[in-house]
Amino acid sequence: MNFWQKIDKPIIGLSPMDGVTDASFRFITARHGGPDVTFTEFVNVETAFFAPHTLIKDLAYSEIERPVVAQIYGHTPELFYQVAHIVCEL
Repeated sequence: MNFWQKIDKPIIGLSPMDGVTDASFRFITARHGGPDVTFTEFVNVETAFFAPHTLIKDLAYSEIERPVVAQIYGHTPELFYQVAHIVCEL
């Protein structure tokens, strides 16, 4: 069973807003509002693979933010695969 099946309905989520929902914003919101699920900003797989510090900075989260949905995009399937593995380790 995945987390979507465990969350009470209706689901209250924190949607991504580029330049707004960074790690500190997500932490403060989780601490004071507690959305049921949090989405990260979109992270480009090409940038993330060649500059991994950006991936870690953009996708960093604390335990109180769980569950977190990391959003990645790009056009290189091989990099999606590799970045997805990195994301799973965060």
